[in-house]
Amino acid sequence: METSAHESTRWQAARVAAVALLCAAAWLGINVAFNYGGHISGLFWTGSGASLPPELSHTQRVGDPVGYDGMYYRLIAHDPLIRRGFMVYVDNPRLRWRRILVPGVAALLTAGSDRYVDFAYVVIEMAFVFLGAYWLSRFAQRQGARTAWGLAFLAIPAVAISLDRMTVDLPLAALTIGLMLYGNAQPRWPVYAMLLAAPLVRETGAVLVAAWCVYSALRRDWQAAIRGAACALPAVAWWVYVGGRTPGDGASGWIASYPFSGLVKRTLEGVTDPTSTLWLRAAAAFEELALAGFWLAMVLAVYLVWKRRTGLIEVTAILFAGFAATLGFVEIWGSAYATGRSLAPLLIALGLLALKERRIAFALPLALVLPRIALQYEAQIKSALRNLI
Repeated sequence: METSAHESTRWQAARVAAVALLCAAAWLGINVAFNYGGHISGLFWTGSGASLPPELSHTQRVGDPVGYDGMYYRLIAHDPLIRRGFMVYVDNPRLRWRRILVPGVAALLTAGSDRYVDFAYVVIEMAFVFLGAYWLSRFAQRQGARTAWGLAFLAIPAVAISLDRMTVDLPLAALTIGLMLYGNAQPRWPVYAMLLAAPLVRETGAVLVAAWCVYSALRRDWQAAIRGAACALPAVAWWVYVGGRTPGDGASGWIASYPFSGLVKRTLEGVTDPTSTLWLRAAAAFEELALAGFWLAMVLAVYLVWKRRTGLIEVTAILFAGFAATLGFVEIWGSAYATGRSLAPLLIALGLLALKERRIAFALPLALVLPRIALQYEAQIKSALRNLI
């Protein structure tokens, strides 16, 4: 009887995940059909002024001359081993190629076919939508909350941004939730599989590995800590491979001159001249709201330290707040689109605490960041409706 009930709850979570998947797929379909002329390559937000290799000259471009990060990960999917000369078209090759998991798996699934690799990339993102929503549903069930909370996965800023621009942050968001779900469960292989994948999605995934190791060490589970640390080795090997084939990191000033120097500078500088249109004024206001959300997240992390909270969720939040303290690059803090992706696991961990403890304060940082991301969707929806009409 107990087994039957367990199976029932899993099926309920799977149904919620399927609904989330259908919603995400519908959004992508609308964009492809009405914003990108039926071309799936438009999802990667390639700028009208961006340089591309001749092999990808058919790419659908957007009106923005600069484009966004997704266009670089698409290039990596077409040249995962850095052998086709696509590196010259990427803004920061060493940084971008380190984030190989999604582009690399897309290339592997299609045997490097330029014709199908874009589609495979999108399919991988959709697979992680299903997994993220499923794991969040299962987490909610274990806390005695409604299974439908799994749909909130789509409202995580990093997820919404990835669905809009095909960045690689969506899979890391899903893996963060999965790790929090299975961290205290047996068998442990799902945990180690996620720890293997996370740093290969993007290097900030290494903080998840560190969180697991610290959490295990605090419980004196040295075997789990050692195995967790070993999970970072494939990523380190890949980073060495990339480092030997790319120029140095193109971004300077990453490291903070003092704790939270980047966040402090961004706060003091404020937003410059946002008054030209109503939309830009709204965007500027929402950026300040998001900034308040990040400050609140740091305060909540300090609170967790003060209370000596040592659960896996709490340790993850604390370590990501510590990581945020090292970020001196003001551009990271200058946009909710950038910070909401870099610090996604921090926002997610606090959100999971809110769900677990029924304390809304822990959900506020995520809620304060979301309006700026939602505003970008307004522009996309208006464009789609205009093209439809």
